Amino acid sequence: MLQISLLLAAGMALGSMMIKWVLIFGLAAAMLISGIAVGESEQHESRRLMESGEILPLQQILDHLGQQQVGRVLEVELEREHGRYIYEIELLGEDGRILEYKIDAASGEIINRYREE
Repeated sequence: MLQISLLLAAGMALGSMMIKWVLIFGLAAAMLISGIAVGESEQHESRRLMESGEILPLQQILDHLGQQQVGRVLEVELEREHGRYIYEIELLGEDGRILEYKIDAASGEIINRYREE
């Protein structure tokens, strides 16, 4: 708290523009730090679910998917929908189109597949 007061006092001495930049920088830093914390907690939760056997390892899902569809993985999300965990996987197909798969994270079953236009 003392540091913020000193920064604001210094900013006042330099003008109101300095105060705005100090506050903007401080807010941006706080948002970045909180985003990292959320990402780490999601990673820990995913690992816990995998280690407890509630979901299959992502690599196993990707290996199985790779046997059915050739493409480059663009994005992977683990979501909870209707009481079960779902891997949402976006692939860039060989034809340049984006394919999205929804896969049951516990069984590996493909629930839904569609091409984005």
